[in-house]
Amino acid sequence: MWVICCVFTLHASVALLSTGLFIYMCLIPVIEAAEQTIVQKVIPAQKQGRVFGFTQSVEQAASPITALLIGPIAQYFFIPYMTTGKGVEWLGPWFGSGADRGMALIFTITGIIGLLITLLAMRSKSYHMLATNYE
Repeated sequence: MWVICCVFTLHASVALLSTGLFIYMCLIPVIEAAEQTIVQKVIPAQKQGRVFGFTQSVEQAASPITALLIGPIAQYFFIPYMTTGKGVEWLGPWFGSGADRGMALIFTITGIIGLLITLLAMRSKSYHMLATNYE
């Protein structure tokens, strides 16, 4: 999923965007189902309600917070960086320039960060304990 986030914005193309978003939207139900299956198998039945409630609360709270944060970050940093800033010189020749490329840079950077965090999480002790309990 993170790789798709990195790749579909590398070039300003409707076909690439549509394909990337289609694959992304197809993956979301599979990922959510896998998450629910793991939680239902690992968490004892008497605690599942609290765990599901807590996870839903965190997910619902994160959405408006990230939406409120990314707007100013995009407007005051990434869009100017890719329209008149150093980004035009450094990244412009292969990534493109303009306001849309500033937004694309956000997706690409977010995808790279997400991929790195996921890979680090997969190496953690907690992940290995979860994988062991799931088997």
